[in-house]
Amino acid sequence: AWLQFSFPTRWHYDVLRGLEYFRAVGEPPDPRLDEAMALLQSKQQPDGAWLLENTHPGVVHFALEEGDGRPSRWNTLRALRVLEWYSTRD
Repeated sequence: AWLQFSFPTRWHYDVLRGLEYFRAVGEPPDPRLDEAMALLQSKQQPDGAWLLENTHPGVVHFALEEGDGRPSRWNTLRALRVLEWYSTRD
């Protein structure tokens, strides 16, 4: 489950969520994140989107995504934010 991107993440963790936390700290990217960034980049689809890979069970009041295996607007936004931050690395 760590390697599958979810949204909403609820209380679960995955690599993308971890990268978001590092980005939110506001510090420059660290080379120790290279492996996680390689995973993130490898999951980008030819059309530039990232997929929803792991929907966690729970009450959903309105659908935010179209389901597992489909392009995810939220995972794509989250991934692009992380990539933008990571591109500032020296």
